[in-house]
Amino acid sequence: MPEYRVLAHRRVLKFLKQLEDENLKNRLKETILRLKDYPVILRRLDVEKLENLEGGYRVRSGEYRIIFIVDKKEKIIFITHIGKRESIYEKEIK
Repeated sequence: MPEYRVLAHRRVLKFLKQLEDENLKNRLKETILRLKDYPVILRRLDVEKLENLEGGYRVRSGEYRIIFIVDKKEKIIFITHIGKRESIYEKEIK
């Protein structure tokens, strides 16, 4: 099964760059890299489909949520948002 390419919005890259906790940064990056194994990874990580975002999913990594969109035709995973659980769903996700 071919791997998916994982791409990230610049706000996600900026968020990761500004994180001071190296352990957290590495854990989030590891979770993001594991997404390339879609759809197998859906059974291995805490992933849920988002109802308000077409093709959208969220993956849990501790108290953080990573929001991503899957383009099955192009085999791309696009990370749109990353943040703490209590604030990530308040953001307008489009």
